[in-house]
Amino acid sequence: MASLPIFISAVANSTDEPHFPLLFTWSTHDGQIKEVLVTPDDDWLHEHSIEPNLQNLDEQQLYEFGYEAQDILSEWATELDTDTMYAVDAESVEALVETLYDTKGLDPAFEIVSIEQWFNERDINLHRAREEQGDNTPLHLLSPDEQIMSLLQLAASHDLLDLSDLETE
Repeated sequence: MASLPIFISAVANSTDEPHFPLLFTWSTHDGQIKEVLVTPDDDWLHEHSIEPNLQNLDEQQLYEFGYEAQDILSEWATELDTDTMYAVDAESVEALVETLYDTKGLDPAFEIVSIEQWFNERDINLHRAREEQGDNTPLHLLSPDEQIMSLLQLAASHDLLDLSDLETE
């Protein structure tokens, strides 16, 4: 089992009515942060549009720089040896992950759990710990990569990560 948890974040086509993912950001077992734009499935755009978003992502960028669902799912299957990922907004991220898997007729290979639960299981109040470090911006207002970085830094500062495996690589 890998020593570092996987934190994940996503940007949807709409903040009010999210139907499909535009971007996924996640941490890896070696503490890196990966981010990938998602090429929209044809069916998604027939039924829903991409609304203006904080990352300024649009349809052209997704087609030009995005990756197909199969490529993302293959990477996750190859690189992420986990049954659980942790997210700030677990319910929304889980729905977006399911949408990606649905394009291939598959069920997700992992579950998405609230990041607060992960910290609570380790006797850390996430919000209080962030405030103590001077982080007053709510996590959901941070960009996806800033969310993941903040969570990794907070976990490391509370000695919640086993970094010994990383030192030998």
